[in-house]
Amino acid sequence: MNRIRKRPPTSPCRPLLPLSVALVQPLRLAALLLAGAVLPPTATVAQAVPEIPPPSDIVYEIGLADGSQVFGRISEVDPQRVVITTVGGGTLEIARTQVRAIRVAGGQLVRGEYWREDPADTRLYFTATGRTLEDGEAYVGTYLIVLPFAAVGLTDRLMIYGGAPLFFGEVQPYYVGGKLQFVRTATVQASVGTLAFGVDDEVVGIAYGVGTFGNDLRAFSAGIGFFYTGNEVANEPAFMVGAETRVARRIKLITENYILPDAIGAIFSGGLRFIGNRFSAEVGLFGGAAEGDVGCCFPLINFNYTFGR
Repeated sequence: MNRIRKRPPTSPCRPLLPLSVALVQPLRLAALLLAGAVLPPTATVAQAVPEIPPPSDIVYEIGLADGSQVFGRISEVDPQRVVITTVGGGTLEIARTQVRAIRVAGGQLVRGEYWREDPADTRLYFTATGRTLEDGEAYVGTYLIVLPFAAVGLTDRLMIYGGAPLFFGEVQPYYVGGKLQFVRTATVQASVGTLAFGVDDEVVGIAYGVGTFGNDLRAFSAGIGFFYTGNEVANEPAFMVGAETRVARRIKLITENYILPDAIGAIFSGGLRFIGNRFSAEVGLFGGAAEGDVGCCFPLINFNYTFGR
């Protein structure tokens, strides 16, 4: 299996409770970001042919004029044509003017098949992984359909996120937070962050640290967090353990579990993530246990759209 990646695994990635991004008005921000990402331009502008890099062993994602994409290495290039050796071993010769975009591919070759990066790998279901978004990357989506969220990478190691429910009567709850990555290697990413929940004038938050160990195909995440309100910090921490395993080109298994402080109990979950180029969707089940009682199983549905990659 050959590995192809333009950066160490991050794309990366939220705290020990539901996370994402937004600022003062998270719903408005999410709507504006989503509109800018998916609405077509109002006018057609001629696209210049990008600069074609010289032949090398680097794998590129190449967008063509007909809308198709090719993954491969540049074998030959001259003012009129480009010869591409695809990841499957084929050879493609095209006119240089047919190239509309080219960038270093992010992903992996698995058994001769190209697997894209997971566009939502900065989180499991709700909680953060040790990964962060890259500078300029952003995403919008929903937790459980009615909880929109958004996030943006301010640098390659610093991201902010937030969100708010769509419907909550006269109460206006919201959450905002940030995550800073301080370790990034090929197999280890570690971050610290904070998440604040606000309802009217009341604010409760959690400060956390989380590490992710592994790669895009298989990884384990573990985190610890302390709840706070005002100047008071909880004496007992909350713990999170989670894992992700890529079982197919577009399918990943995910589990996310918590041990909560003050003997409150535990929360557990598991299910699937369906992976596209920028869009991903998650389905699963979650439940909880407290004082000997177990509640299970409740449906979980999330959506995520990433842009600016």
